[in-house]
Amino acid sequence: MDLSRRTLLTSLAGVTGAAGASAFTRSVSSAAQRPDVLFIAIDDLNNWLTLYDPKNPIRTPNLERLAQRGVFFSHAYAAAPMCNPSRTAVMTGLRPTTSGVYTNADPWRRILPKAVTISQQFMNSGYLAECGGKVFHHGLTGADDPANPSFRLVFTKVPERAPAKNYNGFTERPLSSTGYDFGEHNQKMTDVDLVEWATEELRKPRKDPLFLATGIFRPHLPFYSPPEFFKMYPPDKVVLPPMPERDLDDVPPIGRQLAHTEQFLYQGVSSQATDSPGSLRRFVQSYQAAATFADSMVGRLLDALDSTGRTQNTIIVLWSDNGYHLGDKENCVKFTLWEKSCNVPFIIIAPGVAKAGARCSQPVSLVDIFPTLLELASLPVLEGLDGNSLVPLLRRPDLEWDRPAFMTSGRGNHAVRSRRWRYIHYSDGTEELYDHDRDPWEWTNLAKDSKHADVIKAHKAWLPKQERITPELR
Repeated sequence: MDLSRRTLLTSLAGVTGAAGASAFTRSVSSAAQRPDVLFIAIDDLNNWLTLYDPKNPIRTPNLERLAQRGVFFSHAYAAAPMCNPSRTAVMTGLRPTTSGVYTNADPWRRILPKAVTISQQFMNSGYLAECGGKVFHHGLTGADDPANPSFRLVFTKVPERAPAKNYNGFTERPLSSTGYDFGEHNQKMTDVDLVEWATEELRKPRKDPLFLATGIFRPHLPFYSPPEFFKMYPPDKVVLPPMPERDLDDVPPIGRQLAHTEQFLYQGVSSQATDSPGSLRRFVQSYQAAATFADSMVGRLLDALDSTGRTQNTIIVLWSDNGYHLGDKENCVKFTLWEKSCNVPFIIIAPGVAKAGARCSQPVSLVDIFPTLLELASLPVLEGLDGNSLVPLLRRPDLEWDRPAFMTSGRGNHAVRSRRWRYIHYSDGTEELYDHDRDPWEWTNLAKDSKHADVIKAHKAWLPKQERITPELR
């Protein structure tokens, strides 16, 4: 591998030596060797997958294959429906209301200079921690502190190999830019570079246990994938989400505002003729193809791990940072507090602990990843984490779970998701309530119906009593 494409980082001060590591030699899956961790993040993958229901349109055979080895959490939720605060929450175990990282514009490490990330806690316990692709957010807001790195070795994302001109046919900005393009891609995908690097790292002999984080960039915009993935979704058979007219009439102004964050994208593609390269149908087709491409990258990572012979001593965690709207709720992006923007694929494989092939329908949060991995690897517990270990649910997926999932989109805007209900409370006090037993696409806001007052009261009790204000950074 060309080392010019890597950024070598020094090990964290205070990594335990052989004597210090001896206290952690007992693994849940092996009495003689601590477990490795394969940590897989996927960008913008929603829940419209065959992983959830074989009748869903987006094919994910490798996620289904992975789920057969552990527990699939069908009601898992991102802490925030956007990249930076969601990824910060996973890596630090802190919700936005605790961290003060609410948006993609908040530089997480400058706001949280002393926070210990999940990979740092593993390094502090003798692990070799490596990272490739998109794990933290890209750009300055996702930058780590070189003097206090979260990984010893980082494989930097290869720049997007953009086409000579965009595929979607738009000639005026912003939809004419590469960042909002979609279509069949004729160049090597950056995720292939990532998987090739990760395969080499997985196969290397090593003395120390490995924490390998891999961030698959697709299906994030631009929605690119090779032609063979588009062939799986013929244009005349592309399934669009239901889009009833005037769906947002009963949504408070802040909810509509969050849906319109990228309104030019929805308006742009929905106004095109069906056979146009920039149409909503082509947009959805491109997303579905890109999602199945991302699934194929998971398959290659799993094959690489299996080839090492260390599968039975490897914990695997797969998650998506947020969901995605595909025209439903008059939206073609994320950022909202509705189900399609927040419900994400989440799978944990823990040999000897997780019940293979099980499905857990209890609402859980991605902030639960941090304490769960610490318990699975028998590492010291960190005080002050917002999440809860999911090990009890790994052992008994049908266990009663007395807490809902909680998510935030900008300071003061929150959603609480229980098994049946989604309750949304905005910063101005306006509300939404949806009954998922009867209304899975959230078409009817029940918040003003007095017969649901007790439901609202019960969910409202989970709202934070206080929220951290994002500090001014000078």
